[in-house]
Amino acid sequence: MAFLTDKLTISVPSCFLQMFFFIQLSVTGRGILTVMAYDRYLAICNPLRYAAVMTRPVQMLLVAGAWGFGVFCTLPATSMALQRSYCGSNVIQHGWCDLSSVRRLACTNTYVDNIVSLAFALVSLLTTGVLILTSYILIFVSLSKMAVAQRLKALGTCAAHLTVVSISYTAASFVYISYRVRIIVSVLYSALTPFLNPMIYSLRNKELFSMKQKI
Repeated sequence: MAFLTDKLTISVPSCFLQMFFFIQLSVTGRGILTVMAYDRYLAICNPLRYAAVMTRPVQMLLVAGAWGFGVFCTLPATSMALQRSYCGSNVIQHGWCDLSSVRRLACTNTYVDNIVSLAFALVSLLTTGVLILTSYILIFVSLSKMAVAQRLKALGTCAAHLTVVSISYTAASFVYISYRVRIIVSVLYSALTPFLNPMIYSLRNKELFSMKQKI
């Protein structure tokens, strides 16, 4: 943020809002990746049922569920951080108001806060990770029964999604190695994500639609 505004300070309400939305959008992003994995599973494994299942209300419900899941996994830890008292240095050793970096400035013991944060982080990572993995296991089983041409087309459709999923979960895994590594990986991931999103959200839409029509 300082690179854009040349301002190195932020108000307390703005800091916690930034903290909440950064975490919430990260979790929601993984929820959206999970929804997209399910979409690809339906398109490849059950193409005849795709139109009947993936209706507009269902799509809206899945997206709303991803956003709700993001709020569910984010609100407890950020609420606990907001209720803490802070003293001493008010310098956050991070590129933004990172939860763990802000928590280091607290005057009180934050052991319970750390446990809650870790628990919800594991819930968000494992829940979405298992669902995505299950979808792709079923997809690969279905691909093994297809002709080579159909198999290559399906793999090409899934390649962009798998790339972003791999980067997302690899970055999330590195976050828990060390504090310094967390800062570096978080900044790099935040900078790369805007460039990667168009690849997954738009470039393969035509190929996906075409594949569903032909399978």
